[in-house]
Amino acid sequence: MPALKTSSLLLAVAAALSLSACHGKPDKTEDSRSAEGEVLSATVSDSMVPVETPTSTPPPAPRKDVGSQAAEDATSDAADLKQAMDALKADQSGADKPADKPADSQ
Repeated sequence: MPALKTSSLLLAVAAALSLSACHGKPDKTEDSRSAEGEVLSATVSDSMVPVETPTSTPPPAPRKDVGSQAAEDATSDAADLKQAMDALKADQSGADKPADKPADSQ
């Protein structure tokens, strides 16, 4: 237990020392910075902008995306599938009716 009291005492002393270092805001008179030059009042005008020599480029032209080709292929495949299903339904409905001709037997 004495080690716990010692570490608590050291922690309290360290906290007190760190708080004592914060003695407030620095004094403005001790500032050694200096600015030189003249401040001009002006705004940006069109004469300052180089409109004759632009460095930007227009966006690239839209190109056909690979995904759109896949969508077109899927649409075409769906149409083909629908035609095949319609043909199959027509064949099945024809098979349900009695045949006019006898089937060839070989």
